[in-house]
Amino acid sequence: MKLHRVWFGCLALMMGSGGCRLTAPVRVPPNEAKPEPSGASSCPTGQCDPDPNGLGIYIAEGQSHCFVFERTAPLCPEGFVNSPEGVRMRVRSREGRRAVLEVPVELAGASGAAPRLHGIHATPTDLFLAVAGPDGDVRKLRGTELAKQTFTFSLPVTPADGDPRNARYEMRWTPLGASRFQVHYRQVGMPDWRPQCAAPEKQRVASLLLPGRHVDGLNAAVQPDASAVTLACETGAIGACLDWGYPPWDPASLMDTPERAAVHGACLQAKRAAYFVGLGDARTFTVSGTDFLRRDAHGFGTRSSDRLEELEHLEALWSPQGAVCLNPENRRTALPLPAGLQLPPCGAVRGWSAPAVMATGVPHPLKQ
Repeated sequence: MKLHRVWFGCLALMMGSGGCRLTAPVRVPPNEAKPEPSGASSCPTGQCDPDPNGLGIYIAEGQSHCFVFERTAPLCPEGFVNSPEGVRMRVRSREGRRAVLEVPVELAGASGAAPRLHGIHATPTDLFLAVAGPDGDVRKLRGTELAKQTFTFSLPVTPADGDPRNARYEMRWTPLGASRFQVHYRQVGMPDWRPQCAAPEKQRVASLLLPGRHVDGLNAAVQPDASAVTLACETGAIGACLDWGYPPWDPASLMDTPERAAVHGACLQAKRAAYFVGLGDARTFTVSGTDFLRRDAHGFGTRSSDRLEELEHLEALWSPQGAVCLNPENRRTALPLPAGLQLPPCGAVRGWSAPAVMATGVPHPLKQ
């Protein structure tokens, strides 16, 4: 599916069912990541074309969070946006990486009888749908009531015959407790439901919602937005950083804080070893299952502290924009680094200083 075909599909959807929005490609500022090149020689982690995992941001390497159509999975959900006109799902194209569609999401039911989806809302401790009935009253659906609902939406796709069209999909959520749930979907008319977080080695991968933010599927940049809810699979960097104790909110008050937001953003880069994302290279230099040590400037994390000196073999210091400094001899894998990109060494002086709010290290240096 080429990018211009996405435009054609969006146009057809606009004419047929209320419209979709396509976020147009924009000029890339120097500190924003670029899509990684394709080809084995420039793909050290195996995450290049085709890339089913949002560079490890939304789901782990080797897994997929994208919607399947025929034998491909061309569009990958990143979350929802609530607006006065209704709910829209943000969906990124796998081929036109900078193209982000916003497609309307509705609740299934007979024409004129289904409640209108007024909003999808999440907090650190809650998840509910706001729906408006025929009388206009808005009520909240949680738990088992939420699980009874079926979402519907259309995606612009290109079948094997090459004629772009819109495919209708259904989606269901099953709450699993503790702010976790499982997402299943199917193309309308198909008998089987698919897990939206698909992992070959696991039967179930849970999803989670990150309230009040967009997370860029290319470079993991976090953009606060009160109307937004990010949808992620728990095996990706978003889920891992929350599990490690790095949410952007205070666990006691549940209020966002600048300090925790900075550590959260830095964790998304450190988890993936995205050393050079601040220099415009979005590639990651680790593989799934690789262990490393971590510390953060405030001691927020579980099984962590702010004692930087505990990292005998310091790999890198991190900000939300990627690595601030790097000791290549202490990197967690021997994957080759790109020519022409260089970060300063972290040096012998150990201490926290802005903007570095997280540090990673390894038990032993690489064997030269």
